[in-house]
Amino acid sequence: MLKQKFVIDFVSKFAIQFITAASGIIVARVAGPEVVGTIAYATAYVSIFLFIIGLFGTAHIKLVSEGENEEDSLTTYSWLLGISVILFFIVVFGTFSVQKFVFEKAFNGIDAEYVILIILFSTIIATVLGFSQTVFVAKTEQAKANLPNLLRSIIENVLRVLVVSIGFGAIALASVKALSVLLVLPVIIYLFKGKKFGKFDIKIAKKYWHIALPLFAIVITNSLMMYSDKLILEYFGSTKEIGIYTAAFSIGGMLILLGNTAGSVFFPLFSNLVTNNKLDIIKDKVLHFERFLFLVIFPVIISLSLFSYPIMVSLLGIKYEESAPLFGLLVFSSFFAIWGMPYGNIISGLGLFWLSSLINFLKFLVFISTLLIFIHPDIFNLGAMALAITQLSINLFLFIAYYFISYRRIKIQYIKQQFLFLLYGFFVYLLGYYYVVPILDNLSVYLQTFIFLPLFFVVMFSLQSFFGLLRKSDLKLFLQLINIKSN
Repeated sequence: MLKQKFVIDFVSKFAIQFITAASGIIVARVAGPEVVGTIAYATAYVSIFLFIIGLFGTAHIKLVSEGENEEDSLTTYSWLLGISVILFFIVVFGTFSVQKFVFEKAFNGIDAEYVILIILFSTIIATVLGFSQTVFVAKTEQAKANLPNLLRSIIENVLRVLVVSIGFGAIALASVKALSVLLVLPVIIYLFKGKKFGKFDIKIAKKYWHIALPLFAIVITNSLMMYSDKLILEYFGSTKEIGIYTAAFSIGGMLILLGNTAGSVFFPLFSNLVTNNKLDIIKDKVLHFERFLFLVIFPVIISLSLFSYPIMVSLLGIKYEESAPLFGLLVFSSFFAIWGMPYGNIISGLGLFWLSSLINFLKFLVFISTLLIFIHPDIFNLGAMALAITQLSINLFLFIAYYFISYRRIKIQYIKQQFLFLLYGFFVYLLGYYYVVPILDNLSVYLQTFIFLPLFFVVMFSLQSFFGLLRKSDLKLFLQLINIKSN
């Protein structure tokens, strides 16, 4: 059943990412880096305060998955989230008002000001979507958790393409998100028909706070790391550079969905298995995940990084050629994020939230120091590239920390088994970089992207079988993953 839930979640999120990436390519090509950068800047400005409304989701999943009264938990969670949303609005709107009317800050023109306010409104509405997803994930009801997001994504991205095709700019594009969420609300209400709300329980609320308090540091540092880099880039650079980075990250970030899928399925499962002291099952699930990661995802990562220039130019146009080296780094950053996700969920499943908070604080120190060193005009002055280097640094640090703690706590030790894959990937990358890419350099970027990129991946996958890295048992596992009827 776990495999089927994993596949449902992965397919749904892949569809969302694919639709978003496809529409994003059209929007980026038509609108240009300036408009893309304005939307990304405004989103970062609002979303940097998202930690205010992100405190209680993990606590709800953990409590319900461990058998807490679902009806009373649902009501308690609703009240806590509602209060958080009100506080979120006060903080964001208050910060914006003080900067505009007291300090008279210029927000890159009137468009940026309107976009910030529209995105604030859209974010508040979207909390309904996040609330429903958390509730369904807590009961591992993956189809219900994914359906509203999938529908919203389809509606939003169709509207984005229509808006930009007509010739509208950043303000209209920002309004699309709010409209798409409103259109999906009836579906969310329908899916909640079977859910019953109980009473607000102060004891359950205290449990939420007990779990959320150590998570506060994680949530706030995650918000800062996810969004402050774009605000800092705007300060030292421009919204155009934000657009260049956003373009690379939006396509490279598609790979993160596999890690997010692992997280949404593994966290409630691992929490339950730890409670019942079934650590061997956890090790088995992680081993299977890693085999899939190195046999399928790792060759994709190497192929995408090697062909980063033709990919970005063929998809987005020559004005985004500066995104190519950023994309090449970001796909490797995504790989470490995916690899570390199950180990992070082991720590959460063990209830080591204070330890997770410490790790996230150290991660934030790596983030801010790396970013400032590489972006500051008086040091390396790398602009948008500094953001890509920072992402790679923090994801590598997080993987090492999560793996080390998992090894110490439950004696999980699979990195030795994956060493041959890493060695194989290293030599293939060097051969590709020094021999294959230069040979293909004079060919059309479209030919490189749509013919030689898939061919290179097929060759990599075939060589795994030749060198004995791919086994018959792996093929059986892949067949089981795509067999929805199997249990």
